[in-house]
Amino acid sequence: IAHRSRTVARGSLRVRPRRPGARVVASRMPYTTLSGEVRYEERVKGSRFLAIAAATLDAEAARAYVRDQRTSFEDASHVCSAWRVERDMAFDDDGEPGGTAGRPMLEVLLKRNLDHVVVICVRWFGGTKLGAGGLVRAYGGTVAKALDLAHVITVHETEQVCIQVPFAQLDTVHRLLGERADVVRHAPVYHPDRVELPLTIRADQRDDLAVAIREATSASAVLRNADAASSPG
Repeated sequence: IAHRSRTVARGSLRVRPRRPGARVVASRMPYTTLSGEVRYEERVKGSRFLAIAAATLDAEAARAYVRDQRTSFEDASHVCSAWRVERDMAFDDDGEPGGTAGRPMLEVLLKRNLDHVVVICVRWFGGTKLGAGGLVRAYGGTVAKALDLAHVITVHETEQVCIQVPFAQLDTVHRLLGERADVVRHAPVYHPDRVELPLTIRADQRDDLAVAIREATSASAVLRNADAASSPG
């Protein structure tokens, strides 16, 4: 039985605001993760296995997710888990023989190069022991099938910037931005002689966007850090 989440992806940009005078801290980006929660259920020799996979913001959120799921499945025989957030990773066999549940679940994440992801695999014992090899295949396989249903996205580091543009060049800049799918626009700020367009952009595309704006407007519009924007006149 397969269950696919109806969660709608909000895009592949992760916002990292910049404080005045601050530098963007280097991190493991871009990375591949899930856009929403997915579930997959199957039976193996009488035991029922339910795998749940979801994206997670950080290690603390992953641990909280595991705790919540254990509370939700108090009737289960085992609620095993694994998660990865950049260099932090963990797994829990939850009473199954060591290395037969959580570890193969984590290995699935690593083999698929998934990051900021937490997986749960719930087992209701059906009366037949599976043995170490059978448990490894059951836990790892159920998680893998759940991930086969997932919508995978790439998350990029972003910056908050602002385009300062004269009214005469506003249409030109809007057309240019309309050609860029990864640009997120925010509410404009109007001045007597210009408009400021706050944006969220991919950090690795900043230089290219700055050049495109300068060339399209004959250098009358400029791209600045968001913290350099001025108050309305």
